[in-house]
Amino acid sequence: MSDSKDDEIRVLPEKSRKRSSFSSNPPNPARPVRFLMNRRQASRSKSNAAFVHEMETVEEPDTTEHAPPTTYGYLEHIQSIKPLMTPDDKKLPKKVREYYEDQLDLITSIEDVLVPKDEEAASNQSAAQKKHQRTIKILTQVTLWTNLFLLIFKIVGAVISRSLSVISSVVDSTVDLLTSLILIWTHRKIKNRDYYKYPGGRTRLEPIAIVILSVIMCSASVEVIFESGQTLNQDIEYFTHKNGSNTSSYSLPTIDMTIIPILSMAVTIVSKAILFVLCYRVKNPTMYALAEDHRNDVASNIVALACGLLAYNAKQGKIKQELVVVDPAGAIVISVYIIIAWILQANTQVRNLSGLAAEPHILQRLTHIIYNYRPDVITKIDSVQANHFGTNYFTEVDVGLPGSMPLSKAHDIGAELQTQLETIDDIERAFVHLDFEFTHMPAVEHKNL
Repeated sequence: MSDSKDDEIRVLPEKSRKRSSFSSNPPNPARPVRFLMNRRQASRSKSNAAFVHEMETVEEPDTTEHAPPTTYGYLEHIQSIKPLMTPDDKKLPKKVREYYEDQLDLITSIEDVLVPKDEEAASNQSAAQKKHQRTIKILTQVTLWTNLFLLIFKIVGAVISRSLSVISSVVDSTVDLLTSLILIWTHRKIKNRDYYKYPGGRTRLEPIAIVILSVIMCSASVEVIFESGQTLNQDIEYFTHKNGSNTSSYSLPTIDMTIIPILSMAVTIVSKAILFVLCYRVKNPTMYALAEDHRNDVASNIVALACGLLAYNAKQGKIKQELVVVDPAGAIVISVYIIIAWILQANTQVRNLSGLAAEPHILQRLTHIIYNYRPDVITKIDSVQANHFGTNYFTEVDVGLPGSMPLSKAHDIGAELQTQLETIDDIERAFVHLDFEFTHMPAVEHKNL
C-alpha cells in the first residue's frame, strides 16, 4: 500500500485505546481535534506549521453560507475512503479486516447524521426505531413469562431431586424473574416520568436496577455456597470415617435425578439458549444485560445437570461412590461463576453512573460531525468531551465564532449544532459552548470537582 493511501486511511484514528503512532505519549482525547485542525489549516495555507493546543480553522472567517470544500476531514473526503476499506478480503490479516470493519461502522455513523435524508428515508428510520422498541418490549415480555414458567418447573424438579446443584439453579431462576420484573418496571418509569420532578430524564434507573440486582444475586449465591460448603464438608467427613476405623453418624444425602428434574434442566438450557441469541442481536443495553444473563443460565444449568447426574449415579452405586461430592462442589462452582459475572456487570454500570469518559470512537464520531458543521463561520474546535450518563452519553463541546457575530446568529448556530448532536441515539444531552477567544483552557470555566 502506498504512502498516500496510508495517509488517507489515517483520517479516522483507530477505535482501540492503543498508543498513538504520531507520539510516544499516552492517548489524548483531544488528539482527533488537533489532527484534523492541522490538516485543515495545511490544506488552506499550504503551511507545515503545527499547533499544540487550539488549531485555527480559517484566518478570515466568511459568514456567508456555502458548502464545505472537499478537503481533508470533510464528509466528501471521508466517503472517498470507503472503497479502500475491504473487510471482506480474506487475504488480509484478521486484525486488518477488523480495523476496516470498525472504520466502516464509524463512517456509516457519521453519514447517518451528516447526510440529508429525504422524507421517505426519514419515515423508514422512524419506522425502524419503532420496530426496534417493539422488539425490545416483546423480548422483555417473553423473557418474563419464560422465567416464570422455568422457575415453577425447576422448583418441582429441585423438590424431587434434592440436588444442591439444581437448587442453586433455582436460586438463579428466581433472580432472573426479579430481573425481568424490575426491568419492566424501570422501562415504564422512564417512559412515564414527571417532567417537573425529573427534567433530565430517568434513564439512569436502568443501570441502578442492574446494580441492585447484582447485589441480590451475589447475596443469594453466597448463601448457596455456604450451604453447599457444609454439605461438602459432611460428605468428606463421611468418606473419611468410612475408609477409616471410626464410624460416622452422618449419611449421604438422597439425590433422585429422575425424568422430571432432567427435563426441567434440559428445557431451561434450550429456552435460555434461544433467548440469548434473540436478545444479543438487539443493540440495546437492557438486551445485552438480558443476553448475558441467558448465557450465564445456559452454562450454569449445564453444569448443574451434569453434576446432579454424576451424584445420582454415584449414590446408586453405578459409578464410584465418592463422586457424590460433585453435587455440592458443582453448586459452589455455579454460585462462584454467577457472583463473578454479576460483579463485573455491576462494576461496568457503577463506572458508567460515575461519569466514565466515553470511548475513543465516540469522541472521533463527535469530532468529525462538529468539524463538518458550518466551517464557514466556526473558527475553532476548542474541546470535545463526552462521558457516560447511565446507558447513554453526556457531551460538552467548545467552539469558536467571530467576535463580531450578532448574538442572534451565534445562538442559532449553537442551537442547531446542539440539535444535530442530540439526534445521535447514544447522546442523551449535548451542550454547546460558544466563545470568541482561546487564550484560556476550557476547563478553567468550570470549578474543580
